[in-house]
Order: sequence, then C-alpha cells, then structure tokens
Amino acid sequence: MDAKTSSETVHIQLHSSIQHPGQEKERHELQSVGKYMEKNGSAYLQYEEEQDGQKIQSIVKLGSKEGLIMRSGAINMRLPFSIDEMRLGEYRNEQMTLKLQVKTTALNFMRENDRNGKFVVAYELHAEGSLLGKYELSITYSEGKQ
Repeated sequence: MDAKTSSETVHIQLHSSIQHPGQEKERHELQSVGKYMEKNGSAYLQYEEEQDGQKIQSIVKLGSKEGLIMRSGAINMRLPFSIDEMRLGEYRNEQMTLKLQVKTTALNFMRENDRNGKFVVAYELHAEGSLLGKYELSITYSEGKQ
C-alpha cells in the first residue's frame, strides 16, 4: 500500500500558558521553522526546539476531534488529545518516567490551506490522581519565510 505524503516548509509560532495549582500562570513563546505534512489524510507539524542547550524534536498531529504531541530528544513525551476524554500519556527524561492522564477541555484546528493554519488545545495534566496543571497551547503556522 502506498501512503501519500506531502511536505511544505512553514514558519511556526507557538504560544503556551501553564497554570500549576497555587502558582502564577506561566507564558512561553517559541518561533521556529518546520514542516507541515499530510500523511494518510492526517495533518502534522514537525519542528525542533532547544531547551537548556539540548535539542528536542516535536511532531504535532493536528485535528479538531483528536490531536497528539510527540517530543523526542532531551525529553520524550506523548500527549494524546481527545475532547472531554481522559487519555493516557507519558513524560520521560534521564531521571524519571511519569505516566500522565490528559483531559482535553478544548480542541480546534483551523486550516486555511496547506501552508496556513492554527491549532489550539486546552488540557489538564494529571499524575497519580493529582492535577499537575492546566495548559493552553496555540500553534500558528504560515508559509515558509517570516
């Protein structure tokens, strides 16, 4: 079976906020150049970021009903998203492995075309029965150069 794959270079802007219980909301921004890909009818973004001098590869499966963030490198993480469902995820680094429960509270993917779109997800992370934090993530991608 031949899987159809197409790929376009895109500029990626990522905005995230994290609200840990009892703490102030943290905000983060990332700008990167990456790839928008379509494979077997699903849309993906792939990009690289650096954290504490170490590289992390990220792949985001884009969707309005389901989504997924996979990170590998200095940290390994898998966060599946499905609206109003608790899904199992995982976070690993050199020191530990943490099993996570991911509760998606909002999920939206707006695609103008293959080179322009926006993915928005809000979710809660739980581990061992405790809320770790509430997260909001917005990823905008646009054609090639800024």
